[in-house]
Amino acid sequence: MKKQFLFVVMFISTLSLLLSACGPNGNQNSIKSSAQTSNSSGEIGKQTSVRIGTSSSGSPFYTVGVGLSNIISKHDPGYNMTVEPVGGSHPNVFALATDRVDFAITNSLAAEDGFKGITPFESKVDIRLVAQGQASVRQLIVRKDSGIDSPSNLKGKTIIGKRPAMPEIEQIMDAVLDEYGVAKEDVKIISTTDSPEVIEALELGTVDGAFFPASLNAATLSELLSDEEFKLISFEEEKVDSILEKLPKAVHKFVIPGGTYSNQKKDVTAFALNTYLVAKRELEDDAVYRLTKTMFNNYDEFSALHSSAKDWTVEHSLTDPVIPFHAGAIKYYQEIKAWHPEMDVIQQTLETQ
Repeated sequence: MKKQFLFVVMFISTLSLLLSACGPNGNQNSIKSSAQTSNSSGEIGKQTSVRIGTSSSGSPFYTVGVGLSNIISKHDPGYNMTVEPVGGSHPNVFALATDRVDFAITNSLAAEDGFKGITPFESKVDIRLVAQGQASVRQLIVRKDSGIDSPSNLKGKTIIGKRPAMPEIEQIMDAVLDEYGVAKEDVKIISTTDSPEVIEALELGTVDGAFFPASLNAATLSELLSDEEFKLISFEEEKVDSILEKLPKAVHKFVIPGGTYSNQKKDVTAFALNTYLVAKRELEDDAVYRLTKTMFNNYDEFSALHSSAKDWTVEHSLTDPVIPFHAGAIKYYQEIKAWHPEMDVIQQTLETQ
């Protein structure tokens, strides 16, 4: 009797193990199919789930992030990307540091600040570059009745030159005043929290001008500059290099071509930050490689997401980076023979910063 009891127990235990191994449908291959899947190229890749941080819903960062997520899922079914609207460039880097997201769309300054541990970051954030996209321009827009035709005319004026979430605006403001010999105490500098607040102040005439952050051809700026009351101020070429020397490496010169906006006949020299797709360094190389490959192999789809998405190219991605690249992205760039020996030197230099 005891032997029969032991036999029954052993039989039930063995049957349970077999069923659990086969999965809910009793099919042993179900484990393999859940761990591996074929992408659009017929290649087998393991199941991967990641989170990408973007700006608020409706922003260019968010639009690109959602579009990228859809493209990745379409062409690599085993790749699941969840979009997290964190709220901005520096907040996105903080989200990487606290493991809230795995990838993030941010500007180059926030990436540089995080990587180097510069304020507002208390310590270095171990992030790496995946790709570079469109420039986000910091242009000086003024009311035509303000009497401002050059930055040298800012004395005695009221200018929006500070935004807590965008420290580069105040940095640019300070560098411009210094280069043009205008004392900071002689300018009334106003701080705002968002672009609608800036537009309202300009339209009401409560300020004379503002440093306005926007991508080229941004709808809000196009609408504002269609009004005859406003104009863009260009920075003289001989001043630009000296101003840039006072600013972080992530800030660069940007020329707004004449005719970009209504009533803008000539080129306007301004400043800009590039948009970055970054990832935690510890994120698996395969996850970064697959995302990079799928994004660039489907460039036509990706570039149609938003007017700014067309600037996300391999060539642009490898131009003047301010933080080192992720090993998974490097693998893709090497695979398509875009990664040249000089990039190894740049990578090594950036790693030591």
